[in-house]
Amino acid sequence: MFHIILLLTLFGPCVVVKGFMDTELALSFFRGKHLKHNVVLTCSEKKGQVEILKNLTKEKDMVISVKLIKNLDIHGSIVFDYNKAGVVLDADCVGAEELLIRSRRYRVFDTKTFWLMLHSSNNYGHLFRYVNLNVDSDIKVAYPANDSEISNKKYTIDDVYNQAYEKDGEFKSKEAGFYDTQYGYQVLEKENKYFVRRNLTGVKFRSAVVVPDPIDGSLDDYLRNDRDLELNALNRFHARLMQYCRDYLNYSVEIERVSSWGYLQPDGTVDGLAGQLWLHKADFGSSPLFVKEERARVLSYGRKTWNLKGAFFLRNPKSRKSYQIFIKPLSLKVWICIFMSSILSVYSQRLGFLLDKQIDKMFLKNENVDSTWSFSTVCTFGAFCQQGIVSYPNSFSGRAAAFVTLLLGLLIYQFYSASLVSFLLNVPTTVMNTVQDILDNHFNIGCEDVLYVKDILKSATDNVTKEVYRRLQEMSLKDNQTGFMTPKEGLQLVKNGQYAFQAELVSGYPIIEKNFSESMICELKEIPMYKTRYMHANYQKWSPFKDILDVCLQRLGENGVIARELTFWYPRKPKCIRSASTININTGLNDFYPALGVVVIGMVLSMNILLIEIIWHYWTEQKQLDVENVVFPYAN
Repeated sequence: MFHIILLLTLFGPCVVVKGFMDTELALSFFRGKHLKHNVVLTCSEKKGQVEILKNLTKEKDMVISVKLIKNLDIHGSIVFDYNKAGVVLDADCVGAEELLIRSRRYRVFDTKTFWLMLHSSNNYGHLFRYVNLNVDSDIKVAYPANDSEISNKKYTIDDVYNQAYEKDGEFKSKEAGFYDTQYGYQVLEKENKYFVRRNLTGVKFRSAVVVPDPIDGSLDDYLRNDRDLELNALNRFHARLMQYCRDYLNYSVEIERVSSWGYLQPDGTVDGLAGQLWLHKADFGSSPLFVKEERARVLSYGRKTWNLKGAFFLRNPKSRKSYQIFIKPLSLKVWICIFMSSILSVYSQRLGFLLDKQIDKMFLKNENVDSTWSFSTVCTFGAFCQQGIVSYPNSFSGRAAAFVTLLLGLLIYQFYSASLVSFLLNVPTTVMNTVQDILDNHFNIGCEDVLYVKDILKSATDNVTKEVYRRLQEMSLKDNQTGFMTPKEGLQLVKNGQYAFQAELVSGYPIIEKNFSESMICELKEIPMYKTRYMHANYQKWSPFKDILDVCLQRLGENGVIARELTFWYPRKPKCIRSASTININTGLNDFYPALGVVVIGMVLSMNILLIEIIWHYWTEQKQLDVENVVFPYAN
């Protein structure tokens, strides 16, 4: 339900001046702009104000107030913090120009305030000589039409703005439409306002770019050249986009160098790029910024341009123990089946030898047949290990059992050998997937020495990142050691192993591709410490140039320029090409020692058994001798 709010404010005695107010034009303007909160500024007497107000109440869903120009409280009357508002001004009134000049102190010519000024002629330029209009202003001037061809046309409507009042801009005016009694307010905006106003020739801006490290040559040459793309890539990338906008909009810019993106200081101020925008020493940033609460208070953010991605780089440790090389190729169920098969084979072998022994007794043969369990076990394992069978039964059933044992041993041996080779050639599974895994495996850690990484660590709320920062601080307290270093230094430590280094991907990838071998690249693992962070264009707080520059950046994005620049500045990830040179098929002692351990254990066990046998043999012989040497009394 809509309510009609009628506000009539009368300021002291009225001064009778020559002016006019066409309420039909005002209402048509409000409707055309879809404005619900509106103000009409006039110099009419009380009677005239009441008449204007009466005519404006025809619209039922608008909040309209009529105010006197003289001694107008601008802040309380036409300053709207959030809502879109319309202002209709009788520009023929005495004091209209003074009102516009006094409005310079307030943001009443921004994108949310729509002005319509009624003037008696097209000679209205003097009204705006000292008014701080900018490229984002939305001001229309209506004056009586002189076009006799269109009988219904009452007013010609011009669009007026200044490129940048305080930046040596020029005042611009252009016919935008008309008002007639049949169609009303007719201003057709076929193109984006900022596309029409894109020519900023003569405007001089100031900007700042973050360059934390020393450079050779001039700043302009540094931002233009394409050398060492991995160094300060995000700032040079954004500066390149702003150069494209400079060429597109045709303004000039003076760029200053700063060493920080801007962080909150103990005294409550903000330094770096954010500080330059806060102090109005720069109109926009040539470097992107993270969204932070303390920055949002002093500057305005624009379009996203850069995605900051960082990760811990480390060489993936071996995911399998040495004994797994000999055990893991076969699953537990397969080993159980092999064990059960070997037991059946031993049993069948012994039955065959026992059958031979019984047959020898029946035919009174004196052949020595070994039918012990140990002999059958040795024969079975000899078959499984492809060493053959020492002896086999003479019976047909025993030989069939031996044949099946040999065949089973051949199949198991071939399958095990193939599985073992395949297991060695397979890519080791990943052991670590989170930053907590890095900490738990006692890796030494380091981080790229840049301010935003330190800020992320300091402001972290999760326990894992806090632990990372604590360890880095502990490292800095040691003798001549620091956890913060350049990507080149940190990745060199990664090559040595057991070290994890956090760096931006755009900094780490080129170094890895140049200095790491193919096998090392295949061993590398990336573990992100933080999610992808978005960096945005940035401007002065309430900057009138924010929208036109954002429209330029959006145009670059829609035309594929930003995607092309991202492809150019963002290096490709080094690929793991698993060729013959990267596959290590040489098995060292670290992998082979379990087999040697089995041999040693077997030798020690056999020596112990031999020693026990010798002792047992000696003890039994000695006992037999003692029995033989016993002298029995009264015996011959």
